[in-house]
Amino acid sequence: MIIRLSEEKDYAAAMMLVAEFAEESLAEYGTYLDPEQLQKTFDVIFKTSFVAIVDEKVVGCLGGRVIEDLCSKNKVYEELIWYVNKDHRKYGLKLLHYVEAWCWNEGIKRITMSCMHNSKTEAIYQLYEKLGFRPMETRFIKELD
Repeated sequence: MIIRLSEEKDYAAAMMLVAEFAEESLAEYGTYLDPEQLQKTFDVIFKTSFVAIVDEKVVGCLGGRVIEDLCSKNKVYEELIWYVNKDHRKYGLKLLHYVEAWCWNEGIKRITMSCMHNSKTEAIYQLYEKLGFRPMETRFIKELD
C-alpha cells in the first residue's frame, strides 16, 4: 500500500471515491451528487488531498484544505472528505496518520475532521476521541423550501 499526496493521474479515481461516499452516506440527507459542483470543490482541495493506493488502484482519499484558524493565525487542515472503499477500510487510519504527519511537517497546528450523523456516529466519535480528537462543534442542516 502507498499513501501520498494526490497527483493529476489520481484525479478521476479520487472523484469516483467521492461519488461512492455520496451514494453511501449523503443520500439519507437528501443530498445528491452534482458532478459539476463536485469537480469545482475537488479542484480547490486536490493539491491538499491524499490517496491510498493498493495494487496501483486508488482505494482511499482524504481531502481537505489549509485555512487560517478563526481566532489565530495558525494554519488548520480542514478535512472535507475522508473515504476508503469498503474492501480497503483497514487502510483508513494509515491514511489519516499520514495526513497528520504531513500537517506537522507543514507547520499546521490543527486538524478538523467532520462526522456524519447516522448509524455510525457513535463509533466514529469513539474513534476520533481514541485518536486524540475532541468534539468542538456540531452542525445542523435544514432544507429551506
